[in-house]
Amino acid sequence: MLYPYYKLPLELEKIVSKKDVKKCSLKESIAHHLHLMLTTAFGELQSDAQFGNELWDEDFDNVSYRNKQKEKILLSLGKTIARFEKRIEKVKIEMRVQQEETASGITDPGMKRKLEFTIMAVISATNEPIIYRDGFFISPLAYN
Repeated sequence: MLYPYYKLPLELEKIVSKKDVKKCSLKESIAHHLHLMLTTAFGELQSDAQFGNELWDEDFDNVSYRNKQKEKILLSLGKTIARFEKRIEKVKIEMRVQQEETASGITDPGMKRKLEFTIMAVISATNEPIIYRDGFFISPLAYN
């Protein structure tokens, strides 16, 4: 099976020097792209300020993630996926907020807020389902 998609992180030095670059499947490529959409703030991508989502406009220290705030974030992410990821359709997004105990290097463990996302969709070309899960701790930010 041919894998015409590049694996992230891109190895630009290999592309420029026309060497073989690691490739990935369609599902992996979609997952990489969803991760970028989820972890990018509006305006962060200089070539298109509309790439990203509103999650990064929130003040993580003061936000309680009430239903209205969750809906705003999910709507923003949904619009970004619809605009920038044309390879999938019938997209459903879930976001869970939870407190998780973390090792802080001190005798007392710390509590951090964690956001978990599940994105369910269908690949347009193959009608195959895809489920992408991602999560990260906020305040302070840390990827899972």
